[in-house]
Amino acid sequence: MKRLVPLVAAVAALLSAGSAQAVPSGCWATVGLSSLPTGLEAGRPWLVTVRVLQHGRTPLADAKPEIRIRKAAGRVTVFRGRPTAAVGSYGFRVVFPAAGRWTFTVYDGFVPNCAAEHTFKPVMVAPADLAP
Repeated sequence: MKRLVPLVAAVAALLSAGSAQAVPSGCWATVGLSSLPTGLEAGRPWLVTVRVLQHGRTPLADAKPEIRIRKAAGRVTVFRGRPTAAVGSYGFRVVFPAAGRWTFTVYDGFVPNCAAEHTFKPVMVAPADLAP
């Protein structure tokens, strides 16, 4: 019986170590947008700042965020953000190339293993204004 106790303790330690690696703690972020892509015309840029916060509080200076757009069953177009002067904020220039209904998501870029994709309501993009 005395030999069984150390064996049980060793197995318990191995199991808890494995579960700690499988689920990183504190591994989530929120994203906030300075504007939504409403009232846009095809081909015109949507200039937006994305703020990435770990636990919804701490600005993430080393995030690698992306905005991903997609029209119907078409291909996904990815736009990468650039850090701004404000820690945790990233500037984007997104262009919807055609009119119609688009979906978009923000990949928070909380790397290496914690990143998530945040979804937003689809948007309608108007045809480009052809007036001179």
